[in-house]
Amino acid sequence: MRYPNREELIRIGLTAFAVYLGIYYWRSISKMLLLLVKAFSPVVVGCAIAYIANIPMRFFEQKFAKLGEGGAITRMRRPVSLLLSVVIVLALVAFLVWFIAPELVASMRMMSYKVPALVANIRQLFRELDLETLVDKELDQFSDWDSIQLQLSEYLMSGAGGVMGSVVSGVSSVLSSTLEVFLSVILALYILMDKEHLGAQVCALIETYLGKDVRERFTYVTGVLDHSFHSFIVGRCLVSLLLGLMCMGGMLLFKFPYAMTISTVVGVTYIVPVVGGYVGAIIGALLIFSISPMKALLFVLFLLVLEQFEANVIFPHVVGSTTGLPGIWVLAAVAVGGGLGGVPFILLSVPVAASIYQLVSDDMRRRQLAAAEASEKPAE
Repeated sequence: MRYPNREELIRIGLTAFAVYLGIYYWRSISKMLLLLVKAFSPVVVGCAIAYIANIPMRFFEQKFAKLGEGGAITRMRRPVSLLLSVVIVLALVAFLVWFIAPELVASMRMMSYKVPALVANIRQLFRELDLETLVDKELDQFSDWDSIQLQLSEYLMSGAGGVMGSVVSGVSSVLSSTLEVFLSVILALYILMDKEHLGAQVCALIETYLGKDVRERFTYVTGVLDHSFHSFIVGRCLVSLLLGLMCMGGMLLFKFPYAMTISTVVGVTYIVPVVGGYVGAIIGALLIFSISPMKALLFVLFLLVLEQFEANVIFPHVVGSTTGLPGIWVLAAVAVGGGLGGVPFILLSVPVAASIYQLVSDDMRRRQLAAAEASEKPAE
């Protein structure tokens, strides 16, 4: 039996003491960690923005590279690609603001005029079924829509602890968040303009202090992660585009109103897993409700069927093929991610699972090859 030497005993003792300090002073350590996370949040957000913006930027740079190297093309490739990526994002935001928002506001205004008539129709239906007394009190709350709007305005002005009393803190919070977002965007632009040089600096730093093997392993793992996340984002956008097109085709087929507007909202919001589907359904139902409540209900049923088809057929096939992850593991990753922590974990579950799948597959292949070579040596 081998006993640990002096250095191993010291290492074990220091590790145990560090664990003890971490447990005993966990509250102070957790506060310090939260403070560090808050301090570095603009950096993290900036890196995230840079990574997402780098996807279209990389596409444009590849197209520019086909035009040739050297001269003005090489000098203009990076700034022009970055400018095109920013223009695409701003155009998408402007499209949503100027095309979708007015339709939604007009629908809400129209619905405010139709709510009293809808309440009267529901009351008449229950009166015919001799069930009016069960819903009298509830329906009376919605019979006077002007009173509801007045109560809502009063609540926003003075209710819930006094909204007006917290205006100063709210404005301060908004300004602080705006400043953080602005700093994150500026940081992302700097990262995108000098991404190769920053990557080389990180690799040189790792190789200098941790060794060449660690640097190679780091480059390999980050390459796998980049491929998985890049493929997932592109695949998710492709799925959202297909869902929006299918939604528009189905709405035109069944003659639902606002087909173009609602299909656009559904396609854009579906980029966000789980929550995006509900948001698109609610907005679409509200728009159609102003025209016909029955058609709004039919639209919700139609969208539920369409999203089930997308979730069980299109999403595993498209995202699984782009990330290299089999469809069954895509569904399993989404289920596990939802159980762990909701939307953020669902968003990260598929690319993380694809990265683990690729790393484990490569390691198994390498071990099997080494075992095969070792078994062949005695035969020689």
